[in-house]
Amino acid sequence: MLAVGLLTSAPLAAQGVEQRLERMERLMSSQGLMEMMQRLDRQEREIQQLRGQIEEQNHSIENLRSRQRELYLDTDRRLSRIEREGVASPSGSAAPSTLSGESSPSQAALTASAPVPLQDEEQAKREREAYQKAFELLRELRYDEATAAFREFMGQFPNGRYAHIAQYWLGEASYTQRQFEQAIKDYQQLLDRFPNSPKRAEAMLKIGYSWNEQGEQGKARAILEKLVQDFPNSTEAGQARNLLGQL
Repeated sequence: MLAVGLLTSAPLAAQGVEQRLERMERLMSSQGLMEMMQRLDRQEREIQQLRGQIEEQNHSIENLRSRQRELYLDTDRRLSRIEREGVASPSGSAAPSTLSGESSPSQAALTASAPVPLQDEEQAKREREAYQKAFELLRELRYDEATAAFREFMGQFPNGRYAHIAQYWLGEASYTQRQFEQAIKDYQQLLDRFPNSPKRAEAMLKIGYSWNEQGEQGKARAILEKLVQDFPNSTEAGQARNLLGQL
């Protein structure tokens, strides 16, 4: 009887073990699925957060681009007004009436009755159109194309009405792209060729910034100190003093 009992209970015990194993397998499978679902849920939340951050960054970049375009337009309007009217230089002293060898407004009034040669009118029109074409590329932040257009402009109209402004924008295009070595050359061209440009102080400041970015603190200090000396009351001089205090 004992033997028969053992023989009959063995299959039952085996069935019980199998059932427990199946339950354990189902439980483990359920836990695995739960963990997988939790991981997927976490990853989905992380992806959503990353998408939100990307959207915020894209929005910020677009705002920066918009402000940069507005800054370009505002600067261009100011420079154009200076060309028409003449203003005080950054140091506070009266600047020459124009920046390209033109006569002052009062002198222009005296000679207003003199006829303007048709050839000069056509030349002025071509210069204005070439400048506007290059500036539009810059305003659209198409830096490489704008740089090429401004260099072509400088080749065609090296002493024209807009030459000093075009040279300034060349420096700005290089500086904005962190091409500091080229920016220094472009700004230096402005200083060398157009000593009465209203952007002279800013060009000196940007040269100082560019030297500093390249680790040339000695050269940065030299140009910034000259800026403070030449234009002590300008906004650029204040910025130069701030950087000098950090060098």
